[in-house]
Parts: sequence; structure tokens; C-alpha cells
Amino acid sequence: AAAALRGIRASQLLDVCLAHPRAPCRWQFDRLSFVAVATALVSLIQVYAFLAIAWCFDIRPPLWGLLAAAPALLLAALLLSSLGLLLSNGIRQLENFAGVMNFVIFPLFFLSSALYPLWKMRESSEWLYWLCALNPFTHAVELVRFALYQQFNLTALLVCLGLWQLFSLAAVLTFNPQRAAIRG
Repeated sequence: AAAALRGIRASQLLDVCLAHPRAPCRWQFDRLSFVAVATALVSLIQVYAFLAIAWCFDIRPPLWGLLAAAPALLLAALLLSSLGLLLSNGIRQLENFAGVMNFVIFPLFFLSSALYPLWKMRESSEWLYWLCALNPFTHAVELVRFALYQQFNLTALLVCLGLWQLFSLAAVLTFNPQRAAIRG
């Protein structure tokens, strides 16, 4: 999703859509929402393609879990797309995207529960557990993990919903149409 979003920013499509000089904040929010939903849907397709490939290698979550995980995957994708939009507002050149990958995306992934569950992190180190627990990606992973096995994680859902709204609002507020028009 981040690479797709960066491709949209590199082609200046988002800048053209948002840089209208008379575009009120509501229009910017609508357009940013459209971009976030579009990248989230692309991410959802990629996830299910990956799960289909995993199915071929005998990695098979419950069938009903695949269906139950769709809303959780969509919310996680919206959360991460909104974070990507927010980060892309500060990126001026395509070359800077590698720095974002190294210093933002990789730590978000490795300091989450994507590789090890939180209880395992707590057994290893208390401060590592808290770093992981404060990571927004951890809550997205936990929401999807629980949904795949048809369980409900209210904390993860509330954190993901709240952070999605926060990142979306921050992306709208930090977008600068004048800077986008100059880049074009």
C-alpha cells in the first residue's frame, strides 16, 4: 500500500486532485478519503492473493475466518493508508521514500506482534512489550489475527478506528496545496 501510495504521489495524481486553489478542507478530506480507500482496496486484493498462494502451501486458516477477516483487513488497510498519506505529506522527493521505509515502516513492522505474539514479547522483555503495545501496527495485526479465527478483539478495533480517524484528520490538516502545486 505504501509503495502504491508513493506511486500515486510520484505521478502527481494526488497533488493535481488536491491542489485546486479554491478547494475547501471538506473537498480535500473527500479526495484524501478516496485515495485512502483506493489504496486500501488494492491492499485487500493483495492480501487475499497472498492468502491464496499460502493456501497452495498448506497454510490454511479457517474458511469462515477468511470471510470474517475482510472487515478487519479493510480497517487495517485504511489505517495504514491514512498513515501513508500523512507521511507522504512530508516527503518532497521520491528518493526520501527509502528513508521512510528504513526509519518508519520497518520499525513499525519489527516492533509489532506480526512475528511474535505480545505475550511472548512480555516474557522476553517488559520494555519491548510496551514498545510493541504502543505500536499502531500491532493493533492492526491483532485485529486481523483474531478475526481470522473468528474472535473479536475490542481493544484492537477501538485503537484502529481511533488511529484511522486521527491519521486521516492529520493528513488533511498537514496537506499543503501550494507546495503540491509548486511540485507539479
